[in-house]
Amino acid sequence: MSKNDNKRTFIGFSLSANHQQRLIDIQQQLAPQLNATATVVHSTNLHITAAFLGQTSEADIQKIDAAISLMTLKCFTQELEHIAFWPKAEVLCIEGITKIELNKIVEQLAQLANQLNLHQSQHDYRPHVSLFRHVKKPSLNQTIIDEAAIKTTEMIKRVPIKVDITELTLFESKSTSMGVEYLALKSWPLS
Repeated sequence: MSKNDNKRTFIGFSLSANHQQRLIDIQQQLAPQLNATATVVHSTNLHITAAFLGQTSEADIQKIDAAISLMTLKCFTQELEHIAFWPKAEVLCIEGITKIELNKIVEQLAQLANQLNLHQSQHDYRPHVSLFRHVKKPSLNQTIIDEAAIKTTEMIKRVPIKVDITELTLFESKSTSMGVEYLALKSWPLS
């Protein structure tokens, strides 16, 4: 396989239709507060990333499959409880505190990516779902985004989003004429 045949991949967790709808409702509440160039993340692309792998060969994908198939990975529930703005990435997301089970999965995937010489994140892991991309900080001050985030976070805390994580998925991030699509390549059930 040539370098051009590599796929841009990541490992993460899909969300149920109910969770997607909840996040769509949150997107609709936040959208009027954002800059005109902010783009909404399509409902089919809403997910929680566990590890971004970058350009991955077919041989690497086979090694990833073999290694994850041997791992003991536990089901868990991840709460998403507050809105966050990541200015450098220009992302508005909903995030939560990492559960112990999730942290174990993230650590195992980081070790696997290291063994295969794949992408290694330089940031501490924060479980999140990206809601908008290309979000710009207001030129005069941050208050519009801060106020919208605080108001939405207060609403979420009344009825937190609790995602039951029962499956790990290898996704390909594929550019299409309709934008980026995340295609599931392989899934592994959690015990």
